[in-house]
Amino acid sequence: MMRQKTIIQVIFLSLSMSILTGCKEKTINPEDGIPLFKDFIEENIDKVANDSYISSTVKPDDEMYDLMLMLQRGDWSQTTWDEMDSLMKKGVENAKILYARTKIDEIYKRSEATAILTELMRKGNPYAIYWLSNKSNLCLSYLSSEHFGNKVAKELGLDTSYENKYCTEQIYQKAVEGFKKLAAQGDLHAQYFLLKDQGLDKSVEKREEYIKEVIRFAEAHYYKPMMDYTSSLRKQSKKGRVFSTEKLKNLSLNLFRVASNNYYIPAMSKLVYYERDNTVLFDRLKKSGGRNYFWAMAFDRSNELTNRDKYCHAVLFEKIYKDTDFYGFDSDWPKKGDYDESICETDKEISKMKPMIYIDYFTRIDNWGRG
Repeated sequence: MMRQKTIIQVIFLSLSMSILTGCKEKTINPEDGIPLFKDFIEENIDKVANDSYISSTVKPDDEMYDLMLMLQRGDWSQTTWDEMDSLMKKGVENAKILYARTKIDEIYKRSEATAILTELMRKGNPYAIYWLSNKSNLCLSYLSSEHFGNKVAKELGLDTSYENKYCTEQIYQKAVEGFKKLAAQGDLHAQYFLLKDQGLDKSVEKREEYIKEVIRFAEAHYYKPMMDYTSSLRKQSKKGRVFSTEKLKNLSLNLFRVASNNYYIPAMSKLVYYERDNTVLFDRLKKSGGRNYFWAMAFDRSNELTNRDKYCHAVLFEKIYKDTDFYGFDSDWPKKGDYDESICETDKEISKMKPMIYIDYFTRIDNWGRG
């Protein structure tokens, strides 16, 4: 009898475990997406674009191009502010939003910056609305009554009437409605915003639909969704973030190659880490104005440079990025006064470049110059 009871208990336990296993929440298996990219990669892996600006957020004939290039390069010289001011006086809303985003953290400029965004919100600009919503790091960080800077502003007698008026879900939903209108007009950035708002990138059930959308964006040479996707294939390790499996690494490298063929700086910057002997890739990254070209040459191919080359390398970097980091990069690198800059033909080098813009109007300020 005892034995029969024990058998029944074992059967019941087994059934219970089976039910629990069956009810276990499904998780994404990243390798399931690999076959979905097969045709896209095969069709594009060997195609190199003739247009150096094919994947650029804005093109050189766009009124925002020069300003966005300066911001992307981390150039905060007076020239940048003059360009921004000129566009704002023309009524360019994107320039006004960028100005407000750069000034909202300054206690004496916060009221002005908020007023600019508020005016554009009333006009229905979804980007302005978004930056005043509860999903905006700017709003949560600077427009709350709990922010220490606002308490100081009150003590200084500054206007803090913006407190507790913003950072709401209602405002965010208003932004969503605005982006829906842009998306319907074919705006890929707005479409991707809505994809993430709907959680498609996190959904197990709609994983295939999400990947097909990533491919659709990439076919239109909008590679930010693809770069976000490859980032999700990495995991944290003692050596930093690494690809979860070798298969996912190979997939990502192929996707980087496709985007690199279309002059997309963030993909090229990733790829040079793995293909340090790829001269064509290095030249393409330089032509596109990628900051990582300079660092990759300095770290990985420094032995190919003469002292004169190293000096001119540093001069070119300084001219483009208004940054002197490369002088004294290593003990054997020339110092700033070791040569006459006229030997470098820097202007000629810059004239050969065709810089693409990889930042957009969603990009956080602390990410503007990372590509």
